[in-house]
Amino acid sequence: APSPVSLGNLQLRAAASHSTMYAGNKRKKLWREEKERLLKMTLEERRKEYSRQYVPLKDIPTWMEDIKSKNESDDENTKEEAQGKRSLSEKVSLYRGDITLLEVDAIVNAGR
Repeated sequence: APSPVSLGNLQLRAAASHSTMYAGNKRKKLWREEKERLLKMTLEERRKEYSRQYVPLKDIPTWMEDIKSKNESDDENTKEEAQGKRSLSEKVSLYRGDITLLEVDAIVNAGR
C-alpha cells in the first residue's frame, strides 16, 4: 500500500510551488505596470525616454507620395496607374533602413 502523505507535506509542496511561480508573476506584474505607464504617456514624454535617434513615421513617405514624386519625371500612364492603387497606397509605406530606429507601435516581419 502507498504511504500516506501528511498535510504538512502538502503545504510545503504548495509553498515551494508558489515561490517558484512568484518570480514569473512578479515579472508579469511589473511588465503590465510598465505597459500602463507607457500607454498613459504623451508622444513628447515618450520621446524624452528614447536613448538614441529615431525615425518618426511622418518622415517615411507613403507609397502614394513616393509614386507622386516619381511621376513628376514619368509620363501620364504612370499617373493613371497610381489612381487605381490609391486606397492601399495611401496607407502603406516602404522603408529601407534600421527598423529598430522606427518610431512605430508594431513591426510585422513577413519572414518565412
